[in-house]
Amino acid sequence: MSTRIFYALNGLQFDYDRTIKEILKALATDEANVDDEDVITYLRANTEPLAPEYEATIDLWLSRIDGTAQFSGPREHEEADENPSNEPNGYDHDPYRES
Repeated sequence: MSTRIFYALNGLQFDYDRTIKEILKALATDEANVDDEDVITYLRANTEPLAPEYEATIDLWLSRIDGTAQFSGPREHEEADENPSNEPNGYDHDPYRES
């Protein structure tokens, strides 16, 4: 579903079939043996421009995404972090991270 949304946000419709399950399984188990060209061919064959009537909805989604991406402070229910991190999810403080 997230792939369909990604495509829609880019003005495309992705109509997948059961082949996508095989592709995803192959990527998850042994991505080195997945032929990139086969996947690209499959994605292109199952993609077409999104119908024009969806343009307003896509524009609304994109405007909301742009609006949230610019938010930089803590939300009302969150306290500001005393030790701000440049990494999401606090990975700066990962004890297993090499220095």
